[in-house]
Amino acid sequence: MHIDSFFACSNSSFEEAEFIIFGIPFDATQSFKPGSRFAPTAIREASWNLENYSLYFDFELEFAKICDAGNVNVDGNFGRVIGNVGEFLSKIDLNRQIPIGLGGEHIITYAILNSLKEKLDLNEICYVVFDAHFDLRDEFDDDRFNHACTTRRIFELGVGDIIQIGIRSGTKEERLFAEEKGIKFFYSWQDFDEILRETKRIVGDRPIYLSVDVDVFDPAFAPGVSTPEPFGLNPIVMLKFFEAFSDKIFAVDFVEVVPDIEKITPMLVSKLIFEFMASKMPKRP
Repeated sequence: MHIDSFFACSNSSFEEAEFIIFGIPFDATQSFKPGSRFAPTAIREASWNLENYSLYFDFELEFAKICDAGNVNVDGNFGRVIGNVGEFLSKIDLNRQIPIGLGGEHIITYAILNSLKEKLDLNEICYVVFDAHFDLRDEFDDDRFNHACTTRRIFELGVGDIIQIGIRSGTKEERLFAEEKGIKFFYSWQDFDEILRETKRIVGDRPIYLSVDVDVFDPAFAPGVSTPEPFGLNPIVMLKFFEAFSDKIFAVDFVEVVPDIEKITPMLVSKLIFEFMASKMPKRP
């Protein structure tokens, strides 16, 4: 078996692809464990260990058109990163292509959504984020574009609804802000089937932007993250979420992975990407 520097099942040109995988290796503000700039490369490497067939969704990924478009340039300050992300995303046709972003720290999600507002009305979508943390601070470490401020900045973009799943850490001020502003959040200890039912009610027929901060999972499953938090989710719940909502998800990102020496966490994210793509595809006879 050989290992290349692109995602293992990448088999298509950019123009013809149904799925566009791209990295944003930016981690300038991480406050505990740095290193998520190395995650896109580690996730790609891990993908070569996986079978292209999804047992759960009964789909061979060789029948999907997948392009690994490489990394967005993140040299310079975050303003320049936002511009580079916008330039990259301007080439994607959201009517037929699904962007899959690889962070990098969580603030890269803001860069993506801020760019997508040129292509769609953010007020008409739902932003669903799996995260251990509220990320609703107005600023952190004197920076309004800190990873701890991501959902606050996205709220200010005017998305239709925000749904946070897996929360188990934050300040009282953040919780009160969420309650006051109508941001729906679910704790990691709540029944996941109930979370799915309530999420379906809120989402209705609207499209979903999905962001997965990998620290939403318990450190037993994902030790390689920037800010690990005990009492997390079992990643098996993502299969249920994909099954319930894949037809509505028009873009997704995976963020905050800091590659661990045993490659456990990059492997998990690679598997989630495989399963997400399989969940979007129609079953073959």
